[in-house]
Amino acid sequence: MATVRYTQEEIEKKRLEALQRKQQIQSKVKSTFDPGKVQRNQNKPINSFSQSTSSFQRSITDPILRSEPNNSRIGPIRTYKTNNRYTPMTPQKFFGINSVITGKCYMITNERFAIETSSYLSPVIEVFKTVDSRIYDIKTKIWNFHLKDYDNLIKKLLELKSNFSIIQIPKSVLQIFQKNLNSSNDLSSIDLSPIDVTLRNMLMPFQQEGICYGISKNGCCIIADDMGLGKTLQALGIAYYFKDSWPLLIVTPSSVRYQWSEAIYNVLPSIPAHYVHQFINTKDFINDVKIVIVSYDILVRAVEIFKRRGFGFVILDESHILKNNKTARFNAVQSAVSSARHIILLSGTPALSRPIELYTQINLVFRNFMGYQEYGIRYCAGEKKLFGWDFTGSSNMQELQLLLKSTCMIRRLKTDVLNQLPSKTRKVIILNPALIKVGIKEMEDTSKELEKKVSTGLEYHNALLQYYNKSSFVRLKAVCKHVTQLFETKQKCLIYAHHQHVLDAICDIAESMEIGYIKIDGKTNSNRRKDLVNNFQNNTNCLVAVLSITAANAGITLTAAQLVVFAELFWNPGILCQAEDRVHRIGQDSNVVIQYLVAKQTADDHLWSLIQKKINILCQAGFNQNILIDEAEVTNQVLQENDQLKIDFFMEKTSEKNLKSDDKMDISDEINENKSLKSNEQKREEETPIKDIKELLNVDEEDLQNCDWNFS
Repeated sequence: MATVRYTQEEIEKKRLEALQRKQQIQSKVKSTFDPGKVQRNQNKPINSFSQSTSSFQRSITDPILRSEPNNSRIGPIRTYKTNNRYTPMTPQKFFGINSVITGKCYMITNERFAIETSSYLSPVIEVFKTVDSRIYDIKTKIWNFHLKDYDNLIKKLLELKSNFSIIQIPKSVLQIFQKNLNSSNDLSSIDLSPIDVTLRNMLMPFQQEGICYGISKNGCCIIADDMGLGKTLQALGIAYYFKDSWPLLIVTPSSVRYQWSEAIYNVLPSIPAHYVHQFINTKDFINDVKIVIVSYDILVRAVEIFKRRGFGFVILDESHILKNNKTARFNAVQSAVSSARHIILLSGTPALSRPIELYTQINLVFRNFMGYQEYGIRYCAGEKKLFGWDFTGSSNMQELQLLLKSTCMIRRLKTDVLNQLPSKTRKVIILNPALIKVGIKEMEDTSKELEKKVSTGLEYHNALLQYYNKSSFVRLKAVCKHVTQLFETKQKCLIYAHHQHVLDAICDIAESMEIGYIKIDGKTNSNRRKDLVNNFQNNTNCLVAVLSITAANAGITLTAAQLVVFAELFWNPGILCQAEDRVHRIGQDSNVVIQYLVAKQTADDHLWSLIQKKINILCQAGFNQNILIDEAEVTNQVLQENDQLKIDFFMEKTSEKNLKSDDKMDISDEINENKSLKSNEQKREEETPIKDIKELLNVDEEDLQNCDWNFS
């Protein structure tokens, strides 16, 4: 067999090809090698290539290679050793056996706390078993202990050398519960005889309990009873008990200023009328009066006057409007009450949406409370983000509920204290889709834009507000149809709406049907409001109260009606609940019906789920809103027979027109007889067929402007 011979150029060419293959192999396995070792051996490939070249030259005379010339394409042997390879993750590290196990402590009763661990850890369980007061819940698999063993147990857990981390109860919260262990909460021993006898004789048992609770807290508490349970009477009773600390300052929304002065005259006749002063503008002045009533807005503009005067007792009505500590309203109130020894906060809904709204109110009555950030992390699932802390969530709700009850808040529901109060039934009425213009392109674009936004972002809220505003127009026709049918029953009712054009449309219907009504919105002043409420309560001819959701949800009593209709939804469940209870309160002797008008494919789809989510959070914190909308009866809007135009009617008219124009046949006597028996109402419909077609097809004038309808 002839010997294969290569020229020097061929040898050099093959060497370069081998070098290229080597570089390709090196790039493929680069990620599997230790970078440090690769860096140290980066010169080895060059030497290996030179060695392989010499070996290649020596192997030309090898008999095997001579018989197989193509063996020259075999690449060089790898020079990396196996110990240079990347060592994979160990099973222990992959499965997290060495990860830290956390334990979270929280109060479950006034005397016991629980520790919830993220995983099982034998040394921790052994420590738990050394505590005599231990109790293990088989269902939840959580251990709980008596509060007296807290310090000793935490000390033992911290001494463990295992990977265990414990989240303790905040020191300020722990001290409150430990202090309450040694204190007595017997309210029956409190003597109410110093209170005015007229007020004392008007109190129900639960109202007496509320006054005793406020006295036991030295006149610093939050009365968060359900709407209509007499929070005003309880506040005046506590204030009268601490009469020696007067002058008394009552800060209230502008709409209910005069209700407070009227209540004082009625239930505290021992207080002379000239002791009560209504502070109505910034140019007003305070003499040596004992009681000053002022609105929040006036207080902001005249805060220096009240700060200089100094008040020993302060009542803050509807305190939930102080939920934001960055507002001028809260800062003014904080300055005005700085010298007060007793502070009473009143609100049926102290937290409208989330637990963070409680912090400012708690701080007013329970000074030196925990810090804002500490509270947010503990009870609002605080999360540190790029632009600061996010406290919009909720956490440890059971502990927060216990903390509020033991320190500064008392809350009772109607179902707890007024078993004889009539029931309240909620109904959800789905508006007829045929009366809602859901196909408008602008609405579709807004809905699509809303779906793209993050549900917790500012852009989402702005988009929802725009969608809410546009929805009020497209659903207006269906709302007016329902209101018209309601007015025909001549039943006293309240109708709530948010947008001004919706309120005006309802008023127009009432005027056209000659229905007596009142209207209260943000433009109605306090004096006028009081007169309107009295007119609705006492005048049998006044059947309807058209009310703004935001302006007339609190501070008024309208028990003359038994029906409340929400023509529009509102995103705050606390506001809705307050509005409902303008009717369902003490003094109501009939069952109450609440109607929510909801339209599909509008902003209601988003608002309904948002309301339910907020209700669930508030219920966990102990603020049961008694507004379980998911249990409401759902019905569809029903149109009357004469409202439902049929296509047969228009087909008949078209057929008659064709018969007349073509003169192909005579109209039978039977048809003529039927035409003569038509009612006057149907004749009017024949005179305006274009209007009827628009009603049937749900189109606007611009949709028909290019059509040539001729029914003459």
